[in-house]
Amino acid sequence: MAEKLKRFEVSIYNEQVRELDKQNKSHPNYNREWAHLHFLTYEAETESDAIDMVRKKHPEHKGFVIDKISEIKEYEFIKPVGRRS
Repeated sequence: MAEKLKRFEVSIYNEQVRELDKQNKSHPNYNREWAHLHFLTYEAETESDAIDMVRKKHPEHKGFVIDKISEIKEYEFIKPVGRRS
């Protein structure tokens, strides 16, 4: 049985764009926004699967760097202690 999909937030930027931006130059393929962190959401069974998905779309050899990956937890809302309904 397959695991329930989890949600992951990935922060990513492009190192090549970042370096060119410091020199006030443009990258031939990516706009300057890629010098800054982008926050993307992926659904996957595991963190490793999410990283694989990111790498397919944003490969390391093209300058993309994963800054951080975090699982987005789903919280249940519970009634605060001491309250009666």
